[in-house]
Amino acid sequence: MEKFKIAITLGNCDDTSRQAILDILKDSVILELCNPIVFEEKDALQKLNENIVDALVVIPSSEAIECPADATEVIITETTNIVALSKEPIAEDIIKIRDIIERDLDRHSPRIAIVQESTMQNPELANQVTVEHNINTYGPYTIEQIMAEDTAWHFDAIITTDTTSAQHITEKLSQGVPVRYFASKKAIVTAAYQFTQIDAEEKTNDVSWLTHPIYTAIDVIRNRTFYDEARRNPLQKLFRDKRDDRKKDDSSQESTNTDKPEKAS
Repeated sequence: MEKFKIAITLGNCDDTSRQAILDILKDSVILELCNPIVFEEKDALQKLNENIVDALVVIPSSEAIECPADATEVIITETTNIVALSKEPIAEDIIKIRDIIERDLDRHSPRIAIVQESTMQNPELANQVTVEHNINTYGPYTIEQIMAEDTAWHFDAIITTDTTSAQHITEKLSQGVPVRYFASKKAIVTAAYQFTQIDAEEKTNDVSWLTHPIYTAIDVIRNRTFYDEARRNPLQKLFRDKRDDRKKDDSSQESTNTDKPEKAS
């Protein structure tokens, strides 16, 4: 089986990033699953857009992460998946997030919660989306409600209306290493999630902050492939619509009648 080609950026190219990349390039498990290729960040996205690589893993740097224009960021944790929007969600946003969770993260009929501290303009949005689009949507909840009694564990995705709430929920729920996933229709981009304070020594000794985004990218490639193949119809129609035949016969008859010369009177 052909291995996936995963592009990895150099990040700030400091000692921590270089050592982590070297460890990855010597990891037998990683090398069995994919071919990691190291690029400078300015070249990596271009290689992804040209389909030279299957996915891109970004090592955090001082510059903002470049990602496809149509991408939606999903923070993946062991507990749930968190999406921070810059506005109050509408039905189209929830449909898009449902599609991402199903296609890319392999969660069928996901349960989605809305978290918003302020009063929503449309407090009945969750009920409307559930009824009209058959998407299991709940809320709105406050941060305190979603964190109480392990409520978050019941949902496959949590939508927040600001990045601060998303960061707070992520740091409270994460027991391991969260992953930033930038989901678009074609491109696959993942990145390490940085907490507000990073223990540099711990980061140097433990490269899971880099391996997790690589494994996530591989999982998304596989999930998309299985999802799309299951919905592809390779079979041609096994029946012929006889109405089409009648239309052809009628057209042929009209053409024949038009070509016949009129009889002389």
